[in-house]
Amino acid sequence: MNGKQLFLVLATVLALGSSLQVEATETTDNKTGQFVPTKEWQVINEGQAIPKGLHVRINLQTGLKEAKLLDESERGTALQSSQTIDETDGEPLPLDYKKDLIEASQRHAKEYVELRKAYKEFQKNFRTDGELVVQLIGQYRNFSKNPLESELKPKLDALETLEFLLHQIDNALVFIDNGGLDDVLLPIVVNDTNTALRVSAMRVLGSLTSNNPKAQIKVFEKSFGSHLSQIIISSTNTAEISSALHAFGALLRKFPLAQKRVLSTSGTQALIRVLRSPEMELRSKGKVVTLISDLVQEKRFALEGSKDMPDAASSTAQYVLIEFEPWLETQGYCRALDDVLSKDFLHLLDQPELVEQFSTAIWTTQSMCHSVWSQSSALRHALLTIRNRYANSKDEYRLEVSHALNNICKRLYDNTKQHTELAHNKRKPSHKFH
Repeated sequence: MNGKQLFLVLATVLALGSSLQVEATETTDNKTGQFVPTKEWQVINEGQAIPKGLHVRINLQTGLKEAKLLDESERGTALQSSQTIDETDGEPLPLDYKKDLIEASQRHAKEYVELRKAYKEFQKNFRTDGELVVQLIGQYRNFSKNPLESELKPKLDALETLEFLLHQIDNALVFIDNGGLDDVLLPIVVNDTNTALRVSAMRVLGSLTSNNPKAQIKVFEKSFGSHLSQIIISSTNTAEISSALHAFGALLRKFPLAQKRVLSTSGTQALIRVLRSPEMELRSKGKVVTLISDLVQEKRFALEGSKDMPDAASSTAQYVLIEFEPWLETQGYCRALDDVLSKDFLHLLDQPELVEQFSTAIWTTQSMCHSVWSQSSALRHALLTIRNRYANSKDEYRLEVSHALNNICKRLYDNTKQHTELAHNKRKPSHKFH
C-alpha cells in the first residue's frame, strides 16, 4: 500500500469514527450489575444494561463502548431526534439493529487503531528517493576498506538499488553532489578486484549517465572514459565487457568533447579489440558496432543540421574536431568487421537482431570501407547466405533484415557477381539450419 492509498483509508476510517455515536433508548437484562452514569465517560461492560437517555460512543483509542449523562446542549438535540423518529417512522430503531451497529462500529474502531499503527510505522520508515540515495552513499562509506566476504551481498544490494534510482536525472545529480562518484563508483571501477562489484558499479555508472548531460560532464571530469577503455581492452569476462560497453556508450553519446578526448586515445582501440577477439561473444561485438554506427551518424547529423541551424555553430565546431572514421581505419575496423561476419555468419543465421546490428553498421560505414569489403569474397558469401536464408522466411522481421542485406549487396557488389552466386546456389541442394 503506497502513501496516498494509506491516507485515503485513514481519512475514511476517521470519518466513520467521528460518526460512531449512538443514543441508547432501550435496556436489556442486567447481566453484570447496574451501570451508574455520570458526566464522565465510563466503560460499559459486556452484557451490562444501561438506563435510557445516555450518550453512548465507541472509544476509537480502545475500541470499547462508553456512556455518560447527556449535557444540557445534547438534551435538546436528543429530544429533537426522538420527536423526528416519532413523526416519521413512528417507531425507534429495533434493538437488534442497534446491536449490529455497535458491533460494526467496534470492528471499524479496531481497524482504525491497526491502520493508525501501520501509518505511524510507514511515516517512521518513509524516505524520499533523494534521501535513500544519500543513505546508500553513507552505507557504502561505512563498509570496511579491506574486502570482506560478509559485506559483498550488502554492497551488491546497495548498487542494485542505486542502478534503479539513478535512472532519474534528479536522483543522479543528488548522488554526484553527495560524493557518490568519488566514494562509491570510482574506487570500485579502478581498484576493486571483485568482478561482480565492478560489473554492478559500471551498470550504475551507465544508469546515471544515460541521457543526463550534467552527469556526463561530471563522469568525464573524473576520467571514467579512460578507465572504461582499459577495462574493455584488458578484461576477458563477458559480463564485465558488456557493462563497460554500456557505461562507455552512455558517456560518449551526444557528448562531442568526450568523444574527441576518449576515442582519440585508447577508446577506439578498445572497441576494435572487442571485434578482433575470438573469445568475445557476438552480442558484445554487436554492441560495439552499434555504438560505432551511432557515433558516426551522430556526427553526420550534427554537421548536416548545422546548415539549417546557425545557432548550433559551437556544437558543430566540436564535432568537426572528431576524426572518428580515420581513427577507425587506423585501428583496422574494416578488416575486423569483415573477419567477424566471414567467420561467424553461420552463428548469425538464427539471430536476426544481431544481423540487423551488423547490417546497420555496414550501411553506415560502407563509404570508408568500400574498397575492403567490395573485394572480400568471404564477406559477400556470408551476406548472401544470410540474405537468402531470411528471404525464404515467413517472419516479417527476418524479411525486413533480408531486404536491408540485399541493399548492402547491391551497394558493394556488381550485379554480375550477385547473379553468378545466386545461380550457383540454386544448382546446389538446399541446406537447412536450425
